[in-house]
This record gives sequence, C-alpha cells and structure tokens, in this order.
Amino acid sequence: MSTRKYGIIAQAVLLAVFAALLAAGSVYDGLIAEKLYTGKGIITVTTEAIGKMPLFLAAAFACAAAFFTVRRPDSVRSMTAAEDGEAPARAVRKERGAAAWYIIRKVVYCLGGVACASFMFKDVFDMITSELLMSLAMCGMAGVAVFTLLTIIFPRISAEKLQSWKKWAIATIIAALIIVVLTEGVKLLWGRARPYEVWDGAEFTAWYTVSSFDGDSFFSGHAACCAGILMFAPLLWINDDEPIYRIIYSVLAVLFIACSMLGRIMSGDHYLTDVAAGAIISTVVMSVTYGIAFFRGYEAKPDGFIYKYL
Repeated sequence: MSTRKYGIIAQAVLLAVFAALLAAGSVYDGLIAEKLYTGKGIITVTTEAIGKMPLFLAAAFACAAAFFTVRRPDSVRSMTAAEDGEAPARAVRKERGAAAWYIIRKVVYCLGGVACASFMFKDVFDMITSELLMSLAMCGMAGVAVFTLLTIIFPRISAEKLQSWKKWAIATIIAALIIVVLTEGVKLLWGRARPYEVWDGAEFTAWYTVSSFDGDSFFSGHAACCAGILMFAPLLWINDDEPIYRIIYSVLAVLFIACSMLGRIMSGDHYLTDVAAGAIISTVVMSVTYGIAFFRGYEAKPDGFIYKYL
C-alpha cells in the first residue's frame, strides 16, 4: 500500500473518532462535563500550559525551514538578459527588485518564526504573571531564543534535505494561519458559554447554536492547536524514516491529543463537543492543505511557484 493511502486511511480514522466524540457530546455534553470535572490539577494545568505548543512549534519550525531555503537573486540572469539585447537599466531594475524580494522573504519568515515561537509560551507565562505586558515581553524573549536556536541548528542540516522540506514548510505555515484565524473567528461569532460559566448561571447552548452570550467555549483552541502535532507527520515520509519511528510518533501524537482534550474538559473550560470540533477542524484544514501541496509529490520543483517565489 502506498504512503498516500496510509495517510488517507489514518486521517479518515482520526476524523471518524473525532466525529463519534462530537456525536456523543451532542447528546451528553452537560453530563460529561459534570462527571469529568476535577478543577485545577496536574493534568488540567499541564494541558493548559502546553496544549497549544505543537501548532506554533510546527509553524516556527516551518518558518525556519522556509528561511533557509529562500533562493538568492540570480544576478547572472540579468547580465545575460542585458547581453541578449535587454536594456541595461531594465536589467539592473530587475536585479534590484529580485534582491529586495529576497530580503523581504527573509524578514517575513524570520519575524513569523519568532512570533510563532513566542505564542508557544503565552499560556505558560500567563500563569506566571497576571501583567499582560510582562507576559508578552517574556513570550517575546522566549520566542527569540527558540528561533535563534533553530537558526543555529538548521545550517547543520544538508541543503538537499532542507529543499525537500520546502513544500511542507509553506503548507504548514498556511495551515497554521488558517487554523488560528478560524479558531478566533468562530469563538467570536459563536459566543458559547464555558461549562464553569454555565454552572455560575449562564445559559447552556448546544454547539451548533450561536449564543448571545459573550463566551469563547466553541471551539477549543487548545484542541485545534494540540492536533497540530500531526503537522510533523509528513516529514517522517519525506525523510523516509523507518516504520518503527512512524509508529512511535503516531502513538505519542494520539496520546498527546487525547490527554489535551481530556484536560480541557476536566478543567471545566470546554465541553466534549468543543474539543472534538476543534480537533476536527484542525485535522480537516491540515488534510486539505497538505493534500493540495503534496498532490504532485513532496518535492518543490525548481521551475515551480514555491521554489521560485516563496
């Protein structure tokens, strides 16, 4: 069976499990939330602190990969064009434009990587300090440190391997951006009250009903982001890693997602439908994005759009 078929089957199984959880929660949301509620504990605090890290780590990793695969402008091409009859001034403008675009791409990937690495630690530092500016400053410093570490590690990776990650990197950045925008947008639109807010007197609404309450329970950002750990899966196939490593990774990824989803219910922050919907949306976005990106294979072709312009 081909790698693509294995991937499709795995995604289908995951989506089926998440859909079953969504269906169960649609009937027993309130009951499940009450039964599983434990309040603050080691599981709930840990999942709140690190639940969002996988998505932002994958995005930071992808930005670093994209940063080191940006091609330098080809000055020889402009010189050749001038020799072939193109006006020298026009050739110079082309060369300068290519150089400017090269710098812009470098800056965007660098800033994007630092931002993603910073957001990895937001929940951690929010627990440490209640001061917003202090939390953001600590996140920024941690983000710079992490991305700096990546810039030290990546030059030690072969150029050939980095180029093989190019398409994955661009697809991961796009998928992460879509997931974050969807999460914040749906939360703002839906307004669903969290379980602990319902227990304090807010109105309970089903997950498929838009609420007038100014809540942000649906859907779970932690569940959507923890599913981001699956973003590293394509690299195992691109690198042609041994099957045993793929199995170990898959088991650990599923356990991490399950624990993160459970922790959000146990803390009273989300219903089962919230975490199931978050995982479904994240998985669908990744499946569609990677499906489009890898439709013609994992490699970015030298004459293709990604290789040339991104």
